[in-house]
Formats: sequence, C-alpha cells, structure tokens
Amino acid sequence: MRVSKSLLVFGMAAALTGGAMAQDSALYFSPQLTSELTAPSAFEGLYAGVLLGAISSRKNNFNVGGEDIRPEFGGVIGWNQPVISGVVAGGEVQALLATDFSGSAYVRVMALARLGFAAGDNTLIYALGGIGYLGNSTAFEAGIGAEVMVTDNMALRLEAAGIGQIGPVPNGNNIPAISAMRITSGAIWQLDGPPASTSFNTGPVTNFSGLYAGINIGGLTDPNFNVFDDYGWGWHLSRFEMGGFAGYNFAPTDFIRAGIEAQVGVNYDTSGDAGMDLLALGRIGIVPMQGLMAYAAGGIGLAEGDGTYAFGGGVEYALWGQASLRGEALLLGRLDGQPGLTGVAGPSSSKVTIGTVWHFD
Repeated sequence: MRVSKSLLVFGMAAALTGGAMAQDSALYFSPQLTSELTAPSAFEGLYAGVLLGAISSRKNNFNVGGEDIRPEFGGVIGWNQPVISGVVAGGEVQALLATDFSGSAYVRVMALARLGFAAGDNTLIYALGGIGYLGNSTAFEAGIGAEVMVTDNMALRLEAAGIGQIGPVPNGNNIPAISAMRITSGAIWQLDGPPASTSFNTGPVTNFSGLYAGINIGGLTDPNFNVFDDYGWGWHLSRFEMGGFAGYNFAPTDFIRAGIEAQVGVNYDTSGDAGMDLLALGRIGIVPMQGLMAYAAGGIGLAEGDGTYAFGGGVEYALWGQASLRGEALLLGRLDGQPGLTGVAGPSSSKVTIGTVWHFD
C-alpha cells in the first residue's frame, strides 16, 4: 500500500514537472485563446516602457509654486487582454516626475484602465481613465492614445489626457473640473517576446454596414459663446474634445448607407472650464469605392445642458478588416435660437474630430 502511494505521488510530481517543462518561457500565465478571441498578438499580455511628455496645470492647484507647464518623465507597466477580435481591454500604472529644473517638482502616479480598438496588426487606438495622485492632491484622468509597433517587441506611444482633482487641495484653490492636461510620448516593450503569426490582416475590408462603435478626439469651438458657459475662469473660445460613439448603418443598396448614431463627448481646457455634449444623429452616406464612405449627418442633443441641433458630415476610410479611420465636422446651434455673448445667433459653434471606428459586420 505504501509503495502504491509512493508511486502515485511520484507520478503526479513527474506529470507536473513535465507539464511545466513543456510550457513556453513566458513570464506569466498566458492561456491560449480561440481564434474568435484573438486580438493583434503585438498587444497581448505584459508590457513596460518609458514615458516622456509635457504637463500643464495653470491654476497652481496641483503644483504649489514653480512653472505651470513643465516636462515629466518616468515609466509604465501594464497588461493587455483580448476581449473580442480586434478589441483589447487592460490596465496599467504610470509613475512620472514633473520638474521645472528650478527646485520645483511633483509626481504623477496613476492607475489607469484602457479599452483599445485595433487599427491594423501593428496599431492600437485606445481610451483610458483612472485615478491616482498628482502633486498635492488625489486626481482623476481621462484621455485617448495610440500605439504603433515599430519592431517585433517595441511600440511607440502618443497619449493625451485631462486631469482633475478629487477633493480639496492644500492651497485651497479647488477646481471642480479638469484643470490640467498632459501630452505624453513613450516607448513600450512587449515582454511576451515577438508576436506570433496572426490572420488578422486577411479578408475583405468593411462595407460600412451594421453595428459599429469607436472613439474620437478633437476640438470644440464657440467663438460667439452660444454654447459655452463661464464657470468663473473667464470666457474661452475653444476646448479640447474627446469621446465615443456607437451606431448602426443600413445598406439599402451597394452604393448607399443610411443609419443612426449616438455621440457623447467631454470638452475641457486647463483653466477649469469643462462641459459635455450628447448628440443623436441621422446619417446618409455613399460608398463610391471599396473602403471609402462619405456621409452627411444631422440631429439634436444637448451641449452644456442646452438643447442643440447639429449638422455636418465626414469621411471614413477602411484600414483593413473591420477597422476604419474617420474625420468629422459638425456645426452646432441652440434650439431656442438665443444669441450668444456677442449677440450672434445661429449655428456658430463647431465640433471637429478624428477617430477610429470598429465595425461589427
């Protein structure tokens, strides 16, 4: 009986050892996914990198003394996990030091969640958001970025995010909105080694029909102040804009597309002014050639809490498979027809964005 037990234990140990030796040399457990859940292999698993950029905090609520705009440098470590084909979710921690090289410095440490859309085997466009610590206050971040693989293991990153304080700051200059912004570049190394082969680049490009979703970035301008409000930090003509959208396109013919879309955008500048726009749009477009769609759009919604109408259009260009790039310009006007601060009424505000679209067709 003892011999049998010893043989059993020895057999189990040998099986475990053999199984471990048979595994690859990955730094972490990495389960094999089915082809339906395979994201671009260049953006799977553990990664780390170095970051360098510029950060602006005009209200001096994060950095007590020193320059408002200063360089920051540090590092990042994170994990990407495929969600569905071409969509990646993940999280990372960034830690950077911002200094004006004259005795004033502060740190930014953020835990960020990311949601990315593949725009080719070597490109990822993503939205990010999270909380952490900046200077003398806890803070939140929201932004958008892109990574492009330039070698088998390394990607270059460009990222922009708005930052706002959570709770009071020591100097009492409390800003209840986004009051800082950063633009960050980086070099990111995939620690899982060179990417495996992938069939991601095969198949026809999207025909712009069916369900789609995406993220965008751009600007919102209001030269006659028909939309923007004064939150106590003065009147400003333009703000940074970022957000997302989702919609559905019908294909009554091979040439025509008609659909509906919902957009949500957050706009801000580093003075403390911030707002939101929500739009419901109808769209009509044409597909003059494979991989290209031009469309007109119009609808209603809210901007800064006021009823708003919008009209304009855009162009989508298919990159490969189900991903496309989009540029769009919309004019905005108040539904109540009230003039802005300058006495001018009508559609004098504009929203101009570029983005990436993922088609689920």
